[in-house]
Amino acid sequence: MPRWAIVLLVVVGSTVVLVPIAVMVGFVYVYGENHKNMRFPSDDVTVARCAVDPVSRRPVAELTVTSQAAVKGTYTVMVDFQGREGRFVETGHSVVEDLAPGATGRAVVVGVRPFDDGEPRCEVMDAQFEATESVEAEPGETETEETVSP
Repeated sequence: MPRWAIVLLVVVGSTVVLVPIAVMVGFVYVYGENHKNMRFPSDDVTVARCAVDPVSRRPVAELTVTSQAAVKGTYTVMVDFQGREGRFVETGHSVVEDLAPGATGRAVVVGVRPFDDGEPRCEVMDAQFEATESVEAEPGETETEETVSP
């Protein structure tokens, strides 16, 4: 086989192997850069108290929401009530409206059915954040419009 054919096969083979690897490395790098400061609303929610109401025997979760968002917004929180050995009992929801950045809000989630499975365990399963005001531009960032004259 001629030398040029061997060189061509080595170059093409290397390209076929190395290009997908380079694409994957590039994807992982860009994905990491885009998500390095990502914040999840559930990180802003903690269960302050989890107990059974002595009168109604229903599970009660008292939540504390401390907003780390950049703008004012509404938190919708879903809490799972669990019994012995982490057995799922039911889910409850609560809303904390118009919480300012850095502010702390409180919410109470009460179960629907009486709880007869020992002491409840309350776990924040999901938290959603919806901004109620627009994000302002950073100082020095301004929107510019280009006008094109005929």
